[in-house]
Amino acid sequence: MKAADLDDDVFLAAVRATGPMGSAVAWRSRWAVHETLQARLGIEIPEKLFMAKARKLMLRKKLFGCPCGCRGDYYLPGEPG
Repeated sequence: MKAADLDDDVFLAAVRATGPMGSAVAWRSRWAVHETLQARLGIEIPEKLFMAKARKLMLRKKLFGCPCGCRGDYYLPGEPG
């Protein structure tokens, strides 16, 4: 499996479905998004694959946050970052 095999809309829907890290921010934890995505798809997604897909979405400005995963924050366009 490669990053292109994960549908953009499914990944972004998992981001939307994941609760924010706090009440004053829209950021979601990448670890929580990863869990949500795996639960929605019913499969285990390797960490490297998950991060590769997130980076590709960030390059296309469909997702914002930390591309390397050190901070672990994701948010969508139009949300406060």
